[in-house]
Amino acid sequence: MKRIIAPILVFFVIALVFASCGENNAADENADEASQAPGENIGETVAEDPFAKYADELGEYDFKGGEFKIQTFYNENVHNNIDVPEENGEVFNDSMYKRNRAIEDRFNVMIKEVPADDFTNAKTKKVVLAGDADVFDMFDSRCPDALANWQEGWVHSYENIPVIDLSKPYWNTSANKTLTLGGSQYVALGNFNFASYEISHALLFNKNMIRDLGLDNPYNLVNEGNWTFDQMEKMMKAAISDLDGDGAMDQNDRYGYLTHPKQVLPNFWIAAGAFSVGKDENDMPYLSMGSEKFVNAFDRTFAMLWDTGAYYLGKGGPDIPQYAIDMFSNNQSLFMDTTLFVIEKIRSMDVEFGIIPYPKYDSAQPEYVSRVEYYMAMQVPITNSDLERAGAMLEALNSESAKTIIPAYYEIALKSKYARDDDSAQMLDLIFNTLVVDIGDTTLCDKIRDAFMAAMFEKNDRNLASKIESTEAIIQKFAEKIPN
Repeated sequence: MKRIIAPILVFFVIALVFASCGENNAADENADEASQAPGENIGETVAEDPFAKYADELGEYDFKGGEFKIQTFYNENVHNNIDVPEENGEVFNDSMYKRNRAIEDRFNVMIKEVPADDFTNAKTKKVVLAGDADVFDMFDSRCPDALANWQEGWVHSYENIPVIDLSKPYWNTSANKTLTLGGSQYVALGNFNFASYEISHALLFNKNMIRDLGLDNPYNLVNEGNWTFDQMEKMMKAAISDLDGDGAMDQNDRYGYLTHPKQVLPNFWIAAGAFSVGKDENDMPYLSMGSEKFVNAFDRTFAMLWDTGAYYLGKGGPDIPQYAIDMFSNNQSLFMDTTLFVIEKIRSMDVEFGIIPYPKYDSAQPEYVSRVEYYMAMQVPITNSDLERAGAMLEALNSESAKTIIPAYYEIALKSKYARDDDSAQMLDLIFNTLVVDIGDTTLCDKIRDAFMAAMFEKNDRNLASKIESTEAIIQKFAEKIPN
């Protein structure tokens, strides 16, 4: 694990994972190996550059040896730092070091990470409004703050930052489509925003339990387009067992699905292609919880999990609770909700698991959809007087991350117990290429998801209509603050 992946394997991984970040969200079927072209002499072959597609086409810049300051904040749920002082032999660390040094050499610039002592951007806002341009050139924001910062007018929209090309494969097209309002790209995600990939949700499944219960191979179901709510319900029901035979289902028994109560509803409504907050023909937000698609996904989730007894309702804990990890590790659940960051933390788990996306609502749904629980994104303050420099650095950092950070992460994933098999690597490709952001689950999580959705599922309260009227007023007020 502590060696740099061979060029051919790097290309395999990169092609597998990020070749399809474009409009079609489909894996590149021709990316099994580095293609070769005939050389000048008969019998010779010349391997194509596996990273050519990630070229940023910026051309030459000379930033005269100046510092480019990026403010970041610590987050215990993700890797949110953007630089390291030296190489130490650890693949991910060394890839970050090499990425930054490559950009420094190329542009004659010095990347400086500026740690923030709070993560809400409150102090950041004061610095910007005071006109202090020397503290940082750009800064990291959590999703609620990123949108508020833009609404308040002290950061630049991405469309106003020169030389950025969001059509490039190192930007995440599917997620960025959902990160516009009023026609403005108020923020954007790419390979440089690796923390946002780590907080994306997926399902772990117990391979031995699949075999022992004689269930269909989940990988095959996904690849055939038949991984649906109905299929998952059938499999979860088959897994339910009163292991200790005491006639009562509790933490000592086996279930179909485990996660924190607040994660359940958004995991499934987003997987169904529904949004709690949609966007109209003018790209303006509106409450879409009353739509047929949302209501169907909402009701179906309760039926799958509460009515069947497939879900174990635990108490408290972090986003992916420790009790869920412990029970899954002890073969007490067929499926467990996870983020990619959590997968890194359970590498020593003895259970043989696979990774798949959440299911489609039904087989008629055209694509799988994957959830970004929240995100951290870079923003450029209005105090930055050299927007072309900022744009060039953002573009280069995303481009270079596709060549270094992503293959390093997959070197770890494919050579450790994270993914466990090549099929899981293909599933990660699918998950990354179908990421979306629901405003009601992220930016307005305190108004929708955490305000009442979590409690509704925990209490088996299905009276969604009672929440719609009051929430509509909140969304309307939110929409009024969107810049014209």
